[in-house]
Amino acid sequence: MAKKLHILVVDDATFTRDLVKKGVKLGYPGFVVHEAANGRQAQAKLTTGGFDLVLCDWEMPEVSGLEVLEWMRADENLAEVPFVMITSRGDREHVVQAVERGATNYIVKPFTNEKLYEVVTRALTKSLGVSAKALKKLGGGEAQVQGGDSAAVLAGGLSGDLNIAERLETGAGGSGARKERAVPRDKVIAQVRHSGGTIGCLVKEIDFNQVVVVFKRPERMPTLLEQATFDFTTEEDGRTSRMNAYIHALQAGEKRQDTDILRMTLRFVDDDPEKQDHLGYYFNVIDG
Repeated sequence: MAKKLHILVVDDATFTRDLVKKGVKLGYPGFVVHEAANGRQAQAKLTTGGFDLVLCDWEMPEVSGLEVLEWMRADENLAEVPFVMITSRGDREHVVQAVERGATNYIVKPFTNEKLYEVVTRALTKSLGVSAKALKKLGGGEAQVQGGDSAAVLAGGLSGDLNIAERLETGAGGSGARKERAVPRDKVIAQVRHSGGTIGCLVKEIDFNQVVVVFKRPERMPTLLEQATFDFTTEEDGRTSRMNAYIHALQAGEKRQDTDILRMTLRFVDDDPEKQDHLGYYFNVIDG
C-alpha cells in the first residue's frame, strides 16, 4: 500500500485553517491533513515527526510563522521538510525574507483552491522526487479543484445582512474607554483584496468583528464566503494592517437593479492583538 502523505496546516484563524484543509482535500483526498492553531502547537506536533509538508501562516501571536520556519531549519530532523508560507503580506521584501529563511514557496491571501493545489503539487513533487501524475496517485483519488474556486464552494452558499448587529462583547465592569466601532462622516478609503483582484472602497461602518464597505462593481466580482483581506492605513503613524476576512454579505448599494454601486460586509477572522490594537486606533482616527 502506498504511503499516506501527512500535511500540517498552521493558522491562528479557524476559518482560514478550515479553508486550507478543505482546499488540500479537494486536490488530494487521500492526504492526511492535521492542524495547529498557533506556532507553539505546530512545534509540538512537528517534534513527533512524520510530516511531509507544512502550510503555515506568517502572522500569528507569540510564535510567528517565520519563527516556526527558522526553528524547523535549525533542526536536522525537520530541516528538509517543505514549508509553504501563507500570508497576507505579498510585497517583495517579505517574499525575499521568507525564501532566505528557508521557505520552499509562498502563497498570498486571498488565494484560490487552484493556486493552493499548484503550490502544494510543486512543493511535494520536488521534495519527493516524483511526477505530478505519481503524486496524484499518492493523493488517492481524482482532484476536484476547479479554476477560480473560492470559499463559497467549500462552505456552502450562506448569506447575511449588512447591518453590524453583532458587537464585540465587553465586560460590564471594564474601565477602558476604547472605541468599539466607527462610523465615518467623511470619506474613508481602504482596499479589499480577493482572489479576483483588488477593490478600492469606502468604509461605511466598522467594528472589531466586521466592516461594511461600498464599492463600484469591479470587472471580477467577489463571491460570498470567499477569502479576502481588508487593508487599511493610518497616515498619522504610517502603519498598515491587513485584516484577514471572508465575504459575509453582498448587496446592491442603491435601489436600482442595474446599479454599479455595491455594499459588502467582511467578517474578520484574525485574532492578532497587534492588529486589534491598530484597529482600535483606526476607529479613533476615522470616526466622525
